[in-house]
Amino acid sequence: MIDVTMDNESPLKWSIISDVNKLALFSEEWDLLNNVVAHSSLFNSPYWLLNWTEQYWQSEWQLYLVTARCDGKLVVLAPFYIQPAKTIWGIKKLYPLGQGEPECSEISSEYNDILILPEFSDQALTELAKILKTINVDQIIWRAILLDSHINTLLLNAYNYSQMVEGTRYVVDGSNWSAENLSKNMRSRYRRGLNQLNKIDGKISWVKQGDFDHYWQLMKDFHQQRWLGKNKKGAFCSDEFNKSHAKFRDKSPENVAMSAIWVNDEPIAIHYYFSDSTTLYFYQSGWNEGGYSHLSPGLILHLWSIRNNNKRYYDFMMGGINDSYKKKFGCEQTPMTNIKINSNPKKVFLNKVLNKIF
Repeated sequence: MIDVTMDNESPLKWSIISDVNKLALFSEEWDLLNNVVAHSSLFNSPYWLLNWTEQYWQSEWQLYLVTARCDGKLVVLAPFYIQPAKTIWGIKKLYPLGQGEPECSEISSEYNDILILPEFSDQALTELAKILKTINVDQIIWRAILLDSHINTLLLNAYNYSQMVEGTRYVVDGSNWSAENLSKNMRSRYRRGLNQLNKIDGKISWVKQGDFDHYWQLMKDFHQQRWLGKNKKGAFCSDEFNKSHAKFRDKSPENVAMSAIWVNDEPIAIHYYFSDSTTLYFYQSGWNEGGYSHLSPGLILHLWSIRNNNKRYYDFMMGGINDSYKKKFGCEQTPMTNIKINSNPKKVFLNKVLNKIF
């Protein structure tokens, strides 16, 4: 642990932790902080990020966890890490924990942010910007963030980059949502699908926790059949991807949920979710396209799950700015973006040129 001294009489005591094996020591107060910040999310929790680190961490990566305390209490946690250059002319990249794993096995964490106790936001961001500017990296990459996130504010202040809206968060707020939020056509499709299911003795329910692994495999098979039919690999082709999710289910089953549609006791559609105290996050799905696509099983299962879960928010997560599929569910929409800042533009340009040559 390295202490960082600020010039002013700041009440914040800053430290940098570089030993990845020390991460778990912060888990209890890390979790407490995540539960009281403005954008509390499972994807910023120690459960999610420690699981990610256990599965994907590479020995050459360098942890750069920045923390601040006030009177001994953890009030800021910025989970940075550095991927060093792979060649002499390569570039060093700064990522948040939870992102930067190989694309072929990425679990696509979203909403990753810096955790700051609300009353310290302004001061913490000002001081953290000074620390950020001292980190020796050539590029900063941070994807799928909310425009009003702390990391976006920090990077705008530190680098004054040109910000673009690149996506939208689609969320159903169950406290003020009803079927009336849907179009007449959507309501009609839902009723028609339910009636057709009833005629063939279909059933919709939540999957029991003890059956998660089995239904993951069934969903994986459905999903892969669909994508292989399009000559694409699909999300489940990576062993690391599957192992990471299996470990998370084993360690944090309370943060996982699955719903399904059955016909003659055989599942024909499965949805996979993550959850925290307020939100059900839709993550993956699979369905039998062979004989049941006419029922619109995905639409039915979404609407059933929206109406029958015990969380306030049903989060479709990041989609296109005009994503018609998610938009149809009467969602609240929040702008999102992806960030790639060249903090050393000359080095990044040289790397690009030399990679083309060699």
